[in-house]
Amino acid sequence: MKMKLFRQYLMRFFEWIGLWLKHGLWRFWATSPIVNTLRASPGITDRRTCQADPEEWKTNEVLRTYHLGDGGNPMVTVQTSTHAFHVDLRRLSECSEYFRALSQSRMREASESFIDLDHVSSSIFYNLLEFSFHNKFKVSQEDLGPHIQVSSYLLAEAFLSKCLSVLADDLRPGNCLSYLGLAQEICCAELKMTVFTYLSRNLMELRHITRCLNEEEMKEVVHLRTKGEQRLCSLRKENLTSWNDPETELARHIFTLDGSEDSGDWCPVSELPFRADKWCFTAVVLYNYLYIIGGYRKRIKRGWEFKTASFRYNPFTHVWVATAPLLKHRRHFSAVACEGCIYAVGGWYLDSLVTPDSSTALYTAVERYDPWEDTWRFVSSLPLTDFQFTMSLSHDVPLATSLGHSIYVLGSIQRTGEKLLMQYNTRKDCWSELLPTLTRADTDLPTLYFLGATDRLLVIGGNNSENVVTSFCVQSQKWGQVRI
Repeated sequence: MKMKLFRQYLMRFFEWIGLWLKHGLWRFWATSPIVNTLRASPGITDRRTCQADPEEWKTNEVLRTYHLGDGGNPMVTVQTSTHAFHVDLRRLSECSEYFRALSQSRMREASESFIDLDHVSSSIFYNLLEFSFHNKFKVSQEDLGPHIQVSSYLLAEAFLSKCLSVLADDLRPGNCLSYLGLAQEICCAELKMTVFTYLSRNLMELRHITRCLNEEEMKEVVHLRTKGEQRLCSLRKENLTSWNDPETELARHIFTLDGSEDSGDWCPVSELPFRADKWCFTAVVLYNYLYIIGGYRKRIKRGWEFKTASFRYNPFTHVWVATAPLLKHRRHFSAVACEGCIYAVGGWYLDSLVTPDSSTALYTAVERYDPWEDTWRFVSSLPLTDFQFTMSLSHDVPLATSLGHSIYVLGSIQRTGEKLLMQYNTRKDCWSELLPTLTRADTDLPTLYFLGATDRLLVIGGNNSENVVTSFCVQSQKWGQVRI
């Protein structure tokens, strides 16, 4: 037993002596002017000359040596799967939290200047060193996965970021799920965020993929679509002029405000995805997509007809996609996004663009659009009795908004002039009246302009002498203070 222990100690001693001699000889070789002269000799060990053969590092130890300046910093030997590298430890520690922690520890690897990483690919480690010491990125798109795995394991933040920036341009429907699986396997939050960002920018276009995500992942992907700089968008929802009017072509663009609201400029960012001189659309935003829903005039054999159409615009890719049209031919209706769907409420029959008269009936049918299925279906209709609805500032009728999981519509009771809010519960598919009403005794509000929502419902209207702002709290069922 004692003899066995003695042999073990003796073997460790000779191993230590061998490593010490190897390190000492390498230090001498790295700093010796004679060796430096040999390095400069043409055709043998010059690093720049050797780069003509990208695989020469495997047979030339000089190309596996990485140091800074005069080579006076501590060096360490890193043994990878097939090759050993001699590396400036200080620079390596700056590039990798793994090596920084190792260099500051009292582990045997730190004291012996020898680190065993035989489970790490030599080619990957070589590419990491080339990037860290010479800012040369040599990773092909096909090899990004293993390089991301190693850089994540070694906590090489800069190299990992470079790999992910290249991957961001290479992600596509056929490989994004495999990279997401890799991120989960190696617990790499940065890779996961790269894939989620790609999915968020193409949420609806890749709905066959995004629908495979669990609930928490879906929430995170949807949330990513709303991050970043907020932009205002403007478009002409209705056009009644002909092609002879020079304004018609300009009206076929959507604009965004570039800069601040005070000094910014409106710039065209995309053209409407149809060719027509007359159209009528209602706009709504869902998941940071712009939907325009309605129709446009189209020539037929015996004249003209209005074709129903719906389109979705992705502001990240500036791409329009045709979506399912409404079941009813509507114009000047209200569209409200709520609980991941779009609801079409009210409006008149889309047969021409003439102004509706007293005989024009408001649609009571309500439609719901499911973006994941790209389908419309009817839900509970508006319970109209003696109601009179007001057109919004954007010429949609009735005034409508959403808060929580409900849709709210504001109208006037014709007999009394009271203002009444109607609530549609999207989960129960039913309408109800919200009492109390806003009476003439509360405020003189013959004209309604706007209905919106923050934490409560906001109502803006006016009379012959002033504008009026008030609110309604859904929880307490009370009208707020009237402000003039």
